[in-house]
Amino acid sequence: MDVTNTALIMVTKSSPQNELFLDYLRKQLGCHVQQLPTDEPPELPEHLRQCRVVALLDDDHLEESVLREWTQQLGQYDDAIFTAFNMSDEDRAVALMMRMPLHGIFYRGDSLELISKGIRRLFEGEMWLSRPLMERLLCAYWHRQHDEQLPLASLTPREQEILGLLDSGASNLDIADRLSISEHTVKSHLYHVFRKLKVRNRAQALNLLRQQPTAVVAAPRTRRDTA
Repeated sequence: MDVTNTALIMVTKSSPQNELFLDYLRKQLGCHVQQLPTDEPPELPEHLRQCRVVALLDDDHLEESVLREWTQQLGQYDDAIFTAFNMSDEDRAVALMMRMPLHGIFYRGDSLELISKGIRRLFEGEMWLSRPLMERLLCAYWHRQHDEQLPLASLTPREQEILGLLDSGASNLDIADRLSISEHTVKSHLYHVFRKLKVRNRAQALNLLRQQPTAVVAAPRTRRDTA
């Protein structure tokens, strides 16, 4: 690994164990290694702003809001790479990576040798994620994209029924009569439909419905329909 103009920072609380960890990384990587405190505003030291920096953010000692502040702060530097270490488990890793642009994950049980290897790969421009984590992230991203494309999937069966009746031209009173519920209940369901679809009125909701080619919301068949 070319260590020219490279640096590693570790944002964590000071402790004898972390000092030993930092010394080990200095010997293994041969680049500048520095610990930054968790109780100060997220800011990259000026002498490192022209370096290719890998930042290790301690998930044990940083609130998620602070982790996000660090990624935003480092995001203004083209050569900054952010990772999280002391990750408790894969579930936590998936949740965190779905919300912020991390390039690597190191777990609590990872050996020093494995962490050193991962940091080298990060400096070389690769990501450091286990295969199972990558598979779970791909699955999570696919589901998120699918849900965004089909917002109707967030509606309950009853809400879809009401939207289907709305599409057929039924009024609130007609819907209440068809479903044997009160008009107030219909209005309550429509409120939740509009909120979930992020629209303001029935015209916008119906417009969104008709833009979903794979989503069919059918009006329910009642006894009156089959009589």
